Amino acid sequence: MANDWVQVARCDELQPGRMKRVDIDGRHYLIVNANGRIYGVDDLCSHEEVSLYLGCIQGDSIKCSLHGSRFSLKNGKPLDEPATEPIKTYPTKISSDLIYLHVE
Repeated sequence: MANDWVQVARCDELQPGRMKRVDIDGRHYLIVNANGRIYGVDDLCSHEEVSLYLGCIQGDSIKCSLHGSRFSLKNGKPLDEPATEPIKTYPTKISSDLIYLHVE
């Protein structure tokens, strides 16, 4: 599925403040609804490779549950230490009440 749009959720199953972990070709992604905007990011924290699904959404960022690093959902940049490397972000789109993630 390299370089393709993949259906990952229905809009009604991803309400604001919620997230969904999806597996595509053996890789884990996180689909996040932050304040009504849909984001797609890698599921692993760049600091300790812990699932960000275990963390929480704070505004337009996601906070890792292990050491508290926050990452921008817009561009993946770390907002707090100890993380120094960004997480990868992916384009999302909505069509006919379905959420799609663009994977590479």
